[in-house]
Amino acid sequence: MNKIFEESNQVALIVNEFGRFDVDSHIMNQTALSVSMLQGCICCDLQDDLVMQLHQLSKQEVQHVVIEATGIANPIELLSACQDPIISNVYEAPLVITIVDSKRLLQNENTEATETLMDDQIRASHRLILNKIDLLNSDEARQEVIQYVSQLAPYSQIDLAIYGEVKESVKHGQATIDKVNLSTSHPHTHYEVLSYDFTHPISHEQLVQFILNMPDSILRMKGYVQFREFPNEIYLLQYSGGLPALESMGDMKLPTTVVLIGEKLDKPALKNKLELLQFG
Repeated sequence: MNKIFEESNQVALIVNEFGRFDVDSHIMNQTALSVSMLQGCICCDLQDDLVMQLHQLSKQEVQHVVIEATGIANPIELLSACQDPIISNVYEAPLVITIVDSKRLLQNENTEATETLMDDQIRASHRLILNKIDLLNSDEARQEVIQYVSQLAPYSQIDLAIYGEVKESVKHGQATIDKVNLSTSHPHTHYEVLSYDFTHPISHEQLVQFILNMPDSILRMKGYVQFREFPNEIYLLQYSGGLPALESMGDMKLPTTVVLIGEKLDKPALKNKLELLQFG
């Protein structure tokens, strides 16, 4: 996102988090025009708020608006919101870009609800970025992923990426807003969120063990942590598709909070385990 803001100062960003804590806003370019929408999903329960935010942004010197939806959002609902009569004459038809976890896509560990959501996200996209393509162990697996998304989104552009950086385009897109058709039914009742605030530095080794032993019901983990072993640094923690990642943020003053999203979370048990990371 910071790259986008570096290229233009007429871009606004709307960030949506299903929980109460916005991780990304703390590391965004501080000169960027950004709006946080928390504790809900802008594709359903916050959709009216999204329309009003877009209406307010249209009154400012903004040429483009980037909407970073939560990972459990259905893009077709966002397309619907952007066609609201209040703003339809102000904004051009939106472009939906979806980043796909290539490795997770081939795993048969998702629930039926999550599988349906992932397929809907792919179908609704004008451009698909197949990330983590380097983690596929064969050309056959790579072709399987490409074929799978091509069947779901035959008009979409498909790019291959490593660490989010596009390395190769394998199909040019012809998708338009009228070529992405799917149901707009999108219940969130099976997804839950848990936010936890650390008050002390935690053990790096114990965090690794926590992640290795997390239940499959946890789909996403994101936030900031401070380790006893490296007390002078704050780290951005991200977990998705079974793969954790840590990035040093140096000595930035950031809230040490983590957010977990998943299905049927055992919140008391998870809170106890997180508590042990700092006091165990």
